[in-house]
Amino acid sequence: MKIYSFIDEFSSLSPCILTLGVFDGVHMGHKKMIQNLIFRAEKKYCPVLLTFYPHPKEILNPGKRFFYLNTLSERIYNLKKIGVKHLIIHPFTTIFSKLSTKNFFEKILHSKFRIKQIITGYDSHLGKNRDGSYEELKKFSHIYGFQLDKVEPCKLNKKIISSTDIRESLLLGNIQWANKALGYFYPLSGNVMKGKGIGRTIDFPTANLQVNSKKLIPKNGVYAVKINYLDNIYQGMLNIGVNPTVNQKNQKINIEVHIFDFFENIYGKKIEILIIHMVREEKKFNTLQELKEQIRKDEVNIKKFFSCEKKN
Repeated sequence: MKIYSFIDEFSSLSPCILTLGVFDGVHMGHKKMIQNLIFRAEKKYCPVLLTFYPHPKEILNPGKRFFYLNTLSERIYNLKKIGVKHLIIHPFTTIFSKLSTKNFFEKILHSKFRIKQIITGYDSHLGKNRDGSYEELKKFSHIYGFQLDKVEPCKLNKKIISSTDIRESLLLGNIQWANKALGYFYPLSGNVMKGKGIGRTIDFPTANLQVNSKKLIPKNGVYAVKINYLDNIYQGMLNIGVNPTVNQKNQKINIEVHIFDFFENIYGKKIEILIIHMVREEKKFNTLQELKEQIRKDEVNIKKFFSCEKKN
């Protein structure tokens, strides 16, 4: 896969077939569009995926924090995995956001690409104030001589898959729906940092993960997870939360994973956590002993869960 940091970096002698969007999460709906792009390109056209970073919502609403389903490196990895050949990651700026759909086509798409076909999503909107609806794009297809194809929405349990709904599902702890909509287990990755060592005092040592500050963190609670460390997969239990039993004043979210049957020192090392199943919500206990007993129960339940998953 060839990656370009600006639209101007791309050039092709062959006519292009293009799809464009943010593709945060690279979920099943996105995958449907991209597979359509690759299939229709065949050997006749050069398939190009144009995406943007940062997310438009982050630029257009600077006072409101926006959290991503994918870090940029995760998005690139997922797009490469599908089979994208040419990936343009164009900076989304305030100036860029003010381009009308007409100017976007005339000054960028038409002048930079020899476009023969554009694949668009069912709810795609381009240009300033999102005025470039499918109907509007259809008019430009006649003017500039390209074919426009709309990909119908991808549904899961009768619900249209969207990045927004996946975010909401993760924040509600509905991991199963989110994972199915994504087509993969939701990941959290980062370096292992030293914590307060409380887990070790109750016989459950944990690795404290420092994740990208813009990455969406699921609902506080305990999860069954798989851990990827040096391409080896381990099972474990993850706690997301503020540790209310021992940190009654601290509201900082901590991400701590206890890896089953693992005894290596991994401080400073990078690991990836794949979130499989939510076991319970975060709870405050009266004593550390009560917390320890609950964690033991969580461990038993999670190991049973993985045992049943293996049988199925």
